[in-house]
Amino acid sequence: MATGSGGYDGGQNARIDYVFKVVLIGDSAVGKSQILARFARNDFSLDSKATIGVEFQTRTLVIQHKSVKAQIWDTAGQER
Repeated sequence: MATGSGGYDGGQNARIDYVFKVVLIGDSAVGKSQILARFARNDFSLDSKATIGVEFQTRTLVIQHKSVKAQIWDTAGQER
């Protein structure tokens, strides 16, 4: 079972067993930023603004007694 920051002290010396880097891509105005906000901060807002460029957030979970850090990049939904 995954728990948010359970047993994780957030210190510099905390052991991270796994690091996953994820990039959210997709069309404009489909909810990529809201998925990231819900996962990383357990937050949801109907009044969010469009992402300009790239945003980055992390969350550390304890899954089966292993510390797992997710680094998630949220991209603007525009073609370039």
